[in-house]
Amino acid sequence: MQIASKYIIYAGFACIVGGILGMCVGFVLLPKVIWMMYQMMYQISDIKISFNLEWGTLGLILISVCIIGSTIYAVLKELVNTPANLMRPKAPKMGKRVILEKIPIIWKHLSFTKKVTVRNMFRYKKRFLMTIIGIMGCTSLILVGFGLQNSITSIMPNQFEDIFQYDMQISFKSDISEEQKQEYISNLQKKEEIEKVAQTHMFSTTAKKGENEEDVQVVVPENQNSLEEIINILDIKTNQKAELKENEAIISDKLSELLGVKAGDTIILKQDEDEKEIKISNISKHYISHYIYLSKETYENLYGENYDTNVIFTKNSDITEEQEDKIATEIVQSTEVATMTRISSMINSLDDMMNSLNYVVMILIVSAGLLAFVVLYNLSNVNISERIRELATIKVLGFYDKEVYSYITRETVLLTLIGIVLGLVGGYFLNSFIIGTCEINMLRFPRVIYPISYVYAALITIVFTVIVNIVTYFALKKIDMIESLKSVE
Repeated sequence: MQIASKYIIYAGFACIVGGILGMCVGFVLLPKVIWMMYQMMYQISDIKISFNLEWGTLGLILISVCIIGSTIYAVLKELVNTPANLMRPKAPKMGKRVILEKIPIIWKHLSFTKKVTVRNMFRYKKRFLMTIIGIMGCTSLILVGFGLQNSITSIMPNQFEDIFQYDMQISFKSDISEEQKQEYISNLQKKEEIEKVAQTHMFSTTAKKGENEEDVQVVVPENQNSLEEIINILDIKTNQKAELKENEAIISDKLSELLGVKAGDTIILKQDEDEKEIKISNISKHYISHYIYLSKETYENLYGENYDTNVIFTKNSDITEEQEDKIATEIVQSTEVATMTRISSMINSLDDMMNSLNYVVMILIVSAGLLAFVVLYNLSNVNISERIRELATIKVLGFYDKEVYSYITRETVLLTLIGIVLGLVGGYFLNSFIIGTCEINMLRFPRVIYPISYVYAALITIVFTVIVNIVTYFALKKIDMIESLKSVE
């Protein structure tokens, strides 16, 4: 118990110090960073920071169970031996034939030192697995960080280039006549700055299925042909343009997921106490908010009232920002117009919101990189300490410092490369899972990871490996050959 207590106290002290530092980061630093992001998006006051003893204690207990538990296991495993056996150096593990030896084409072309490296990798199986799993986890987390960034930055072009292709959304005042609207639209189409105008009827309502409800925007085009160059209604499965069918609706994919419906099912459109049932014909791609598309005939049949244009979408010609500002000012000052929304302004606002999420991504990437450093540094130290007599022996036999360095780090490099490859594969699936769980109701994150992100994830892991290898080189140079070999005496 006296011997065990020495190691348990050491591990416990590390848990307490690390736990306190971790709580400071988790309860103070991270909330401040995340709150700062929200302050970029919204006008809100400063956050009040406080320690949550319940969660902090739970985290400390989990860390202590893992670290102190593994310490107790390791100590008790050694203490079953007699003192005489413990004083003797451990005999090196016996080498065994590896799989590559059964492939002569590869094995025969390996040099002697490379064959030794391969055998050593499989001889120390625990270190082999720990290194691979540690590097795999690190690379996966770094890739998730970049994957989140890629998904966030893809929302804007996917929504406002592929789906929405209009430049302005103009709402008419409710008290003007249909003749005034058509006259205004006719005059707007004559302007050189305006390429196309699409008439729609838009209103907000609630889509319901069972107990699930979501707020939606319903878009009813005057005719689908006029809408096609303004809004692309793309089928989620085929990516082809979906046709509006009579007495059926097209709904956005996030809405279908939240309501738990698919093509062929029916949903209820609820407005106050009025409820209308409609069949779903297609599920369309969408990334921001929930939309339902109805044909003019479907709307009139469903609500029993004549179609009335209240919102128009315009696609501008190839004009400068100054020209767009001028035409926007004219539109806003028109007596027929209630509100006007410019997509460029909306994109800029949403871009600012999305860019603020980069702070979280950077925290994830830095944390994952530090994980790689800690894993490799500790494993390298353990590797050297366990094999110090072996390393001293080969130095006595005439190996230069660089050769001893290569003898050790070659294993680390190979295991790191294996871990990186597995981490890139695992990171792809982990990214899909995390994106699926962190989406909010009004957003659909594209499941996308750019090829360059895979390169960055691998390079960051490699950089930390190189740093550890540099530290290892100086540690190997300090090995005293005579003292290491005399240590048994």
